[in-house]
Amino acid sequence: MSKSSAPGGVRPSGRAMITRILGRSGLDVVGVHRLLWSWGIRLVLPVAASALLLGLSPALASKQDEDQTIGNTAVFATAPFPGHLFGVAIDADRVYVSTARGDFFAQQLNSAGERVFAFDDEGKLLTTTTIETKPNSDMGLFGLALDGIPRRTHKLYVADMNGRILTLDLSQKHPTPELFATPPAPLNTGDWRTTMWNDLVFDRAGKLFMTDDKPRLWRVTPDGTASVWFQDSRLLGALGFAGGPLGGRIDPTGKFLYFSITVSAAFPGEAVIYRLPLVDHPSASDLQLVHRFPAVAGEAPPQATGIAFAKSGNLYVALIGPNQIAILDPAGNEIRRISSPLFDSPWGLAFTGRSLLVTNADIQPVESPGRWNVLKVFVGERGLALNRPKTSSEKDDDLIGSGLFSGFDDTN
Repeated sequence: MSKSSAPGGVRPSGRAMITRILGRSGLDVVGVHRLLWSWGIRLVLPVAASALLLGLSPALASKQDEDQTIGNTAVFATAPFPGHLFGVAIDADRVYVSTARGDFFAQQLNSAGERVFAFDDEGKLLTTTTIETKPNSDMGLFGLALDGIPRRTHKLYVADMNGRILTLDLSQKHPTPELFATPPAPLNTGDWRTTMWNDLVFDRAGKLFMTDDKPRLWRVTPDGTASVWFQDSRLLGALGFAGGPLGGRIDPTGKFLYFSITVSAAFPGEAVIYRLPLVDHPSASDLQLVHRFPAVAGEAPPQATGIAFAKSGNLYVALIGPNQIAILDPAGNEIRRISSPLFDSPWGLAFTGRSLLVTNADIQPVESPGRWNVLKVFVGERGLALNRPKTSSEKDDDLIGSGLFSGFDDTN
């Protein structure tokens, strides 16, 4: 595995996720910026840029893949309040997106609840589900995952960064969120200082694996029982209590969980990708370093967030510091960066056909509602099908993974 790679044309711009993290240390905003300057980190908020967008539906655009250039980016969907789009999951003809408007550094204490939006295959908003959070919440939702029960009767699993996994019954037009799992005591306080579940992904046996910023990795059995699966000081984030594990995905072999460290304590200012074998009780010696994204003096730290695998084994990594998508080959070497003026803290990633859907988290002290978008980025290869467990008594649904979203179909 590659331990480092040149940043490859990083733009000195991006959102200050690291300031958001450091802000939780008790420093005021001025103190955070002074500390960052002492580290040689210059935070630059990108100037709003205009872009010419072709008026093509995603279905039509998918037919013109052969005419596209890698990196071509357009707006797939626009979201209403509360904006701040994080997680994304793709069904046969639906795109589900979660929000996280509550944000400490941006001084956004949200009492209006978060949302799960459902869009159709042309980016039209179909339904909105409100998920209540505590008053003045400074954390929202992130990871989304679908089970493999037939379409329109299966469930969407939603990671709440305040320490909950919720489910939405997609057979209902207006589903009521149901609690699926919480951490055991004493980590079940609902306080981000003890547990902050971020991303979630099913293995082939139907267990959920969760990243936790604190830093831990969790495993949740099909009955909702959660337990710490792995913990190690190398997973620590900046200041030792934040910036740890965030995005997580299982590789094409089905044998490893890959996950991102947003701002590493072991490698100050850097973002890191690790992997662990999917064994019952991984040891410290099982932790493998896949890639380090170096911190460059005078530029925003890389700050890795969501990740997604292509069928080829290439790993796509969202970097909210430089507002880019990095691509790692199966050996862990960085082979490309994708930039777009439309990126605004790219967070969640999901494949559709030979393109990526990318959510804009819009992490900044001043909101940009015009950038509450899901973007479609042509990458020229198909995504790895995610595991979608179902009981043995349930029949396969031929529609899952077909049509526009055939990037999730193993047969394509």
